[in-house]
Amino acid sequence: MEYIDIKSKNYLKKDLKKIAEIIRDSGCIIIPTDTVYGIAASALDENAVKKVFELKNRAFSKPINILVSNFEMIKEVTKNISLEEEKIMKKFFPGALTIVFEKNDKIPEIVTSGFNTVGIRMPKNKFLLDLINFLRSATCYN
Repeated sequence: MEYIDIKSKNYLKKDLKKIAEIIRDSGCIIIPTDTVYGIAASALDENAVKKVFELKNRAFSKPINILVSNFEMIKEVTKNISLEEEKIMKKFFPGALTIVFEKNDKIPEIVTSGFNTVGIRMPKNKFLLDLINFLRSATCYN
């Protein structure tokens, strides 16, 4: 286990690279979100998502949310976004709000516990946004 101080707001690109490597290697990280600390991994990696469930001792019947860094990323993992949902996203994202969308086939079943919907959040946390942008991929957290 390694600790990387991201609270100082002076984290370096090498820190983002190191954390991204962990995520790309199916690893998990502990991160601050807008509301709580959570365990995070790549949302598109079934093995990594399974580790999140196991580390939290979370029932596989309880879906977990996905973090994104921009509106295009939302469109990459969902389908059938309504005009009303677009208005809500523009008003409240980034921020401490999760919106439930119909998921597309990119999202592994383990993330949604077999449901056809997925909770999406775009955090206001600068480090998380930087990390997700660096990864260019949605991240799940719990």
